[in-house]
Amino acid sequence: MVCLFVFTINVRSSLSIVANVDRMWLVGIKNRWNKLWIRKDEFHSSLDLDGEAMGYMNEKEREKYIMDLVRRRNIAHERGLD
Repeated sequence: MVCLFVFTINVRSSLSIVANVDRMWLVGIKNRWNKLWIRKDEFHSSLDLDGEAMGYMNEKEREKYIMDLVRRRNIAHERGLD
């Protein structure tokens, strides 16, 4: 009975790790997709700060992400003025 309980906990934690890695991949794909085309509207949802994505990043990656987001927002703002 005890061995079965430990096995169940290990399976659950393994599944949550797999789900976490899958979610991390999806967040990465979403961020790359949003970088493919900079919109004309600076308020487009692709230019929103993604807190979930930032949760998977270290400090250096967060800084790079925010700088790129600001750059893309500025480009979208300039395009919106035209």
